Amino acid sequence: MEIFKKLTVVLLLFLVFSLPFFSARNFGPAFDEITHLPSGYSYLKTGEINLNPQHPPLIKMIAALPLFFLDLKFDFDDPNLTGHEMNEWQFGRNFLSSNGIDNLIFWGRLPIMLLSVLLGWYIFKWGREMFGYKAGFIGLFIYAFMPNIIAHSQFITMDLGVAAFSFIALYYLWKLTKDPSRKNIILSGLTLGLALGSKFSAVLLLPTSLFLIIVYIHKKHQRSSWQFKSLLSFKILLPIWILSFLVIWGLYLFPKDPLFYWQGVNTVYADRNPDHFFYLNGNFNHDGWWYYFLWAFIIKTPVPFLIALGLSFFYRKNIKLNSLKSYFLFLPVFLFLAVTSWKGHNIGVRYILPVYPFLILFVSGWISGIIWNNKDERSKQFEHSEAIDMEKSPVNSNGFKNGRSFRVWILSFLFLILAGWYSYSTLSIYPDYLAYFNELVGGSKNGYKYLDDSNIEWGHDLKRLAEYQDKNPESKVLLWANSSVYQYYGVKNVVSLNDKNQWLNPEGEYVVSIHVVARTKLLEQVYGDNSFNWAERYKPIGKIGQSFFIYKFP
Repeated sequence: MEIFKKLTVVLLLFLVFSLPFFSARNFGPAFDEITHLPSGYSYLKTGEINLNPQHPPLIKMIAALPLFFLDLKFDFDDPNLTGHEMNEWQFGRNFLSSNGIDNLIFWGRLPIMLLSVLLGWYIFKWGREMFGYKAGFIGLFIYAFMPNIIAHSQFITMDLGVAAFSFIALYYLWKLTKDPSRKNIILSGLTLGLALGSKFSAVLLLPTSLFLIIVYIHKKHQRSSWQFKSLLSFKILLPIWILSFLVIWGLYLFPKDPLFYWQGVNTVYADRNPDHFFYLNGNFNHDGWWYYFLWAFIIKTPVPFLIALGLSFFYRKNIKLNSLKSYFLFLPVFLFLAVTSWKGHNIGVRYILPVYPFLILFVSGWISGIIWNNKDERSKQFEHSEAIDMEKSPVNSNGFKNGRSFRVWILSFLFLILAGWYSYSTLSIYPDYLAYFNELVGGSKNGYKYLDDSNIEWGHDLKRLAEYQDKNPESKVLLWANSSVYQYYGVKNVVSLNDKNQWLNPEGEYVVSIHVVARTKLLEQVYGDNSFNWAERYKPIGKIGQSFFIYKFP
């Protein structure tokens, strides 16, 4: 039985790795990968962190590690790297194109996939320790088939990394409340530092850890004075925070400026275009919407998981949670959602990726509790009933002996249906996990009507575009991000987005980025002419994956 359990976990972890691995082979670099991977390599090569300061260096450096074993061209004198006006994007394009984009991207993505496996292991580990083995297995199953997790496990960005290290950091903080040993204090500090070194949004872990330790100390020493509790909280948190600072200092290659991290925080969104309009449900807004990320979560998360999540909140009494466990599960979810909704740019559900592991952990604990705890209670009732009068009710006693009431059978059957639906909805969208939308909005084919940007098309599908154009060389192309990367893949006939004549008087065949199609409604509003609005005016004759619409005009 133990061998079967271990084999099941290994197979699920293999699935966690293999789905993004095979999916990613279809795609060229996503827009942000053009700077993230080359920037990380430049840190390791030069010992200086200059490019892409709006993100901490850890994930970029991890992604760039395999590149050290390759014989690559690196121009130390590139003015985009060393000049007064550094250009991370142009440096990235130069570096990738001169060394073979696909080869570099392949090796750079592997560490991110392994980070996803690491996160999957900790979801299983925490679920098993908090709720039992079955909860760990259920959590790992849910995680393995979560489309948003798969989508961002295959790209070199900060989002999967911060989700992984944030979850692991809070796991070790939870372990600390179980066993306040020096080992757990060290592990808490190290993993907190790794989370802070992944993405600046991880600073939310500082008030989170403060609150959780205060609650822990208060519960453990209820009769002690507030001075004692404050001192004890300080004695626990101080070494954790000092260790985390030392980790960050090392990741930044030991800068002399003590405010180096704060300066990085101040560069977040430094490259934002002030004229950019955010997009939601066919509408455009400079400032975005407070409910954007909540809505994105609802329509980009599989419906079976939403059903299980809703039921688990409604029937949460079926899961044994004390107040401290509840805070560990829900405080990070609340803070990431609230602060991201307040400050985050409305460009992708990936900004709230850290909430998924905690919700998965909660749902897995509830499912295992409502089924197997029910069985245990029935078994206890059977033993008690048998001791009193074994022959009094043979039917019920047999039912109790098997540990299954009719209600438990129904629940088990329901969860099997949800599990089948859940896995099918994920596998059916392969390999286009980035563009996954659930049945509430009619599936991925309607996604562009509700969200755009990194929710659906991130400039990553140039390889399949080039394959299509090889067979249809006369097709014109309208891209979201016009950069030299498309030339590497041999994409031709790229039309400027500013060419009004192409929008007003289209002729021949066009391949148009779905991101661009969604924004033709904005062109209609800007120019006051509905001829620009291809999204509603014309019907495409085909699609390339989930990234491009194909139009044909006489």
